Amino acid sequence: MTVMGRYYRFSKKVTDEQAKIIEQEMRQLEDVESVEVTKDHTLLKVVTKDDQFAEVMSRAVNICSRSANGTEISFAQFAIA
Repeated sequence: MTVMGRYYRFSKKVTDEQAKIIEQEMRQLEDVESVEVTKDHTLLKVVTKDDQFAEVMSRAVNICSRSANGTEISFAQFAIA
């Protein structure tokens, strides 16, 4: 089974600590299957359960803004997980 995820671009590079907080908080969301900040800290990869991206990403916007000093996210590309 192919699982589709999405990459979201951060408006600015996040720190190691900010990346850890974002990943931890995102993993607590009910419809998140997996989440990962890329090694270069410029992208957020998200895979949701049953393609529940709208609800998950509205929460992600708030998490990123709060955890990374106003950092915004925007869709970058689809990902095959």
